[in-house]
Amino acid sequence: MSVSTLGRTVAVALPLILSLFVWMAGPGEAMAERRVALVLGNSAYQHAPRLPNPVNDANAMAESLRAAGFELIGGAPQLDLDRAGTERAIRSFGTKLAGADVGLLFYAGHGMQARGTNFLLPVSANLEKEADVRYELIDVAMVLDEMAQAESRMNIVILDACRNNPFGGRGLRAVSPGLAQMQAPAGTIIAYATQPGAVAADGAGSNSPYTEALSKALLKPGETVFDVFNDVGLAVKRNTGGVQQPWVSASPIEGRFYFLGPTTVVTLPPAEPAATPGANAGSDKEAMFWDSIKGSSNRGLFQAYLKQFPQGTFAPIAEARIVELGGSEGSAPSSEQRAEQRAPVSVAALAAPPLPVPAAPPAPAARPVDVEAIPYLSAKSRAALSLYPGLPSPKALAISAKGNYAYFSNKSNSRTEDDVKRSALQYCQYRAEEPCALYAVDDAVVMGAKGFVPMPVEIAGSGRFDPSRVPFVSDYTRKAGMVNYQRNPGHKALALTLTGRWASVWDRDGRDEAGEAAVAKCEEAAGKEDCMLYALDDDIVLDDPGVAGQAEEDDEEE
Repeated sequence: MSVSTLGRTVAVALPLILSLFVWMAGPGEAMAERRVALVLGNSAYQHAPRLPNPVNDANAMAESLRAAGFELIGGAPQLDLDRAGTERAIRSFGTKLAGADVGLLFYAGHGMQARGTNFLLPVSANLEKEADVRYELIDVAMVLDEMAQAESRMNIVILDACRNNPFGGRGLRAVSPGLAQMQAPAGTIIAYATQPGAVAADGAGSNSPYTEALSKALLKPGETVFDVFNDVGLAVKRNTGGVQQPWVSASPIEGRFYFLGPTTVVTLPPAEPAATPGANAGSDKEAMFWDSIKGSSNRGLFQAYLKQFPQGTFAPIAEARIVELGGSEGSAPSSEQRAEQRAPVSVAALAAPPLPVPAAPPAPAARPVDVEAIPYLSAKSRAALSLYPGLPSPKALAISAKGNYAYFSNKSNSRTEDDVKRSALQYCQYRAEEPCALYAVDDAVVMGAKGFVPMPVEIAGSGRFDPSRVPFVSDYTRKAGMVNYQRNPGHKALALTLTGRWASVWDRDGRDEAGEAAVAKCEEAAGKEDCMLYALDDDIVLDDPGVAGQAEEDDEEE
């Protein structure tokens, strides 16, 4: 019996709730969270015009990021790397990111877009024809994939790479000026030195205008990450006479992130500012913010605008754009709701005695997990589960009536309780080829007096690829890595394991080549775990007899 057939007929409701995370620490407390940064700077190009400032830019950013509590890959900025060296640095970045809170990539050097895809140029890059793009350059999506697989809580990509195309005179028709705008995966901010399709200046001084402003702005205590990039945009526009306008693409970010946190955090809504001689500065800041997002198709940016400027000049337009882009009723408060939030409370209401709150009945005592009491399992399985009580929470254990079992524990900051429950049920159901049931969540038994009650979960094995239905992975990975896979160009493939490890490739010559490469990449990362080919291009192939048959032939040959 196909497990995916079971899953497609009925699915258990496991609401996916993203963990809220709020970073509100003082400068000395920033080290409590783990921050990892890869800083790349390329100046000494071998087949393209040399650039004087990227190495200086990388050094300046590395110094500022260290001060903000970031661990640098290689312990220092990575300078003038060729393609192989860049790929090694990116792989090291992905490894270090596992379990981190924040990941950040800064790149300074030549960058270009080809057929709408953005590429970083190693110092060895040499394009003679369009086909060389794949073999000579570094696709920015490679970095986004590493970030998604690591499941860090927030990721920041900063590209000071919008200089002139160094291969512009070689007849490469697919190459366009500047960089293309990318939609940011979940929990990600992508910052550009200038607007998509535009060209940024390398700078007449020792640093580019963008890096000079950014390396200083991120060390201002009490500035949220969006405040920092907004301040940088204002500074660069002012310092370049309006020629260069930085750009930000972001997905909605839970909580507030500070490079250097405020000493005191005030969470009350901001009061209306009194009219002062410097009021125009606030107006300029609002206008700058609006100019940077007004053409965006990202709902989160308009929500961020309303949060910062609830009574702003463009608030009605922002509300309309949120609705147009698919905002739910809870996406952003209306102008009436925002007015109510600041409405004064009447004296009578303050004087009224509070209503008595009835005492809640005492909750029944949770039954702790006793491995020896778990039904259906063999003695060998119970011995293997002896480690379950010592695993970190959130965690969950699922069992089948045939004696199969699967448990999941939090392996990263983004895996929630609902993630581990869903993953345990999916893993168990896939192995047992029948629905399983949750036996324990964290250290408490949840199986009731009725005993085993099957809880079927969906494991989509065929049909069109849908990021929200990819099994075994966390909800964060669905919203980041799987959405990114869907956007990648050319022939592509996705392979994964039952424990949620995965790998993808794209822009290959054919489906077969893509499938083999994805499985090989997954096996390299997964070690002893078995990797399954899940998707080819935009088709789910987990249940495809042809793919399964090929896998069996490969096993027999081994």
